[in-house]
Amino acid sequence: MRKMMILTVVGIAILTGCQSYLSYERQSTSDIPFYKRKPPSMNDAIIISTKGPQLEPQNYEIMGKVDSRVENLTIFQRHCKDAIEMLRHEAEVVGADALINVSCSRDTYSAGASGTAIKFRDREQALKVLGDIKAILE
Repeated sequence: MRKMMILTVVGIAILTGCQSYLSYERQSTSDIPFYKRKPPSMNDAIIISTKGPQLEPQNYEIMGKVDSRVENLTIFQRHCKDAIEMLRHEAEVVGADALINVSCSRDTYSAGASGTAIKFRDREQALKVLGDIKAILE
């Protein structure tokens, strides 16, 4: 009888976990106007961390704001990681080279991230400057 009770509890836990995985929702949006959008490049969008030095504004053009939201996460996942990856994906879709001012807020079962998408005026020069100032890139 005790084994049956343990198996029942384990079965319910597995079904609950599967249900929460199946109802996992992810979404991302941007307010970038169409005339500022560029074709996606083969390069991943860089996240310039706010914890380090920032790139000077003359090296880039601001495209617009990007947001993402993931819901129904389990408590065992790193909440902001998925939200920031969705943010990076949205930036890549609109042709952005990088994201600045990235922030993430999380609840028990959801997380939201936002940032500003930018396009480098000269990619090689901007990457060189980022290396010279020892910016923290993610």
